[in-house]
Amino acid sequence: DLLYGLERHRTLMPSLITRPELCQAAHSIFNLDGVGASTIAESIGFVAQRVLAMVINLGCDMAQQSIATVDDINAAVRLGLGYPHGPIEWGEVLGADKILLILTRISALTLDPRYRPSPWLQRRVTLQLPLTYSAS
Repeated sequence: DLLYGLERHRTLMPSLITRPELCQAAHSIFNLDGVGASTIAESIGFVAQRVLAMVINLGCDMAQQSIATVDDINAAVRLGLGYPHGPIEWGEVLGADKILLILTRISALTLDPRYRPSPWLQRRVTLQLPLTYSAS
């Protein structure tokens, strides 16, 4: 899971045909330098990518619907949930284009409407605007 880079944590996703002893060997190798490693079952996308992309996309939908300002959405999530960033801030930190790519690929593979990228997110990526951009 390269969302945050290999120096913080490694997530291994073996295929359905990976032999258990090879998975254990890979896990051991990735743990040699003391950086943690997790193994997850084969799935569409990695855990952190899916969760954060969904949180960011929901924040973008809320901004599009004018439920609250971008600043208020970010503050509500930071203060109410104790997250280090609000959803729209997180999109900026990780890269809106990367989040859009994750959502687009998962949506195409699953056809699940939960992963449909927010038009608000899509417009900002297309126009190369920061997610925190406000015309006012």
